[in-house]
Amino acid sequence: METSVNNLVSVIIPCYNDYKYIQAAIDSINNQTYSVFEIIIIDDGSAEETKKVLKSLEQENLTILFQENMGPSAARNNGIKHAAGDLILTLDADDYFDSSFVEKAVLILNQQEDIGLVTCNGYVFNDEGIITEIISKEGNADDFLFENTAIGNSLFRKKCWSEIGGFDENMRKGYEDWDFHISLLKTGWKIKVINEHLFYYRNKPNSRNKNANKVRYELINYLLIKHRDLSVQNFETLLSNFLVEFNRLSSRNDIIKKSVDYRIGNKILKPLRFMKKIFRSNHS
Repeated sequence: METSVNNLVSVIIPCYNDYKYIQAAIDSINNQTYSVFEIIIIDDGSAEETKKVLKSLEQENLTILFQENMGPSAARNNGIKHAAGDLILTLDADDYFDSSFVEKAVLILNQQEDIGLVTCNGYVFNDEGIITEIISKEGNADDFLFENTAIGNSLFRKKCWSEIGGFDENMRKGYEDWDFHISLLKTGWKIKVINEHLFYYRNKPNSRNKNANKVRYELINYLLIKHRDLSVQNFETLLSNFLVEFNRLSSRNDIIKKSVDYRIGNKILKPLRFMKKIFRSNHS
């Protein structure tokens, strides 16, 4: 396809202790059918082993930035500030794209001026192969308030990032891409999903998404308060969703309490609780 300087894609890759996978991420960019790009890797306070690997990388269009550990949002913002391209591609250091994604995404942005961000479907994989798939969905800000339906690694216009004010650096525990999607849609831009599996998400034992799910309600609470205008507009739907989730957790709790393991555990702990109660009373 024809390209110009304005179509330079700046690939932003935050890296935190991912020395095992960073080369695969870089290769997925070098192998793209779209060739007008630069790669900016931001080392987010990794251990020395990762720093050593990054310093050994040699490529003409590659820049490596080092910073103290500040989280993925700060790393992405730092990289984008140094980006020369009008188009930004975010990629985590342990994931990779299909070779055709960038060309297909750039074409959409060139043809549809109201599209601010392009993403796709994807696969979740580990060392043994593909585990499951990720199906992204389009929608408006109200839709994204209830669920982040688009993959966080995507291609977007740099001016969208600027209008939003960048990635929220307070969200160090995760879901910063969810917030970014909501903010982008609130400014009037649209999200486009390429209905193909062009992204590969690596499932690791201690992945950021798993850690984010552990504090899911804390992060959702932050999102709802930050975007309180949408929360107020969709109060009844939010309340309905909350009650559904509450009932689900209550049912799950009842099932656990009725389980054999729970009853046995409760019998084992009962005398210990009794002894603890006596101990407290004797020392009060």
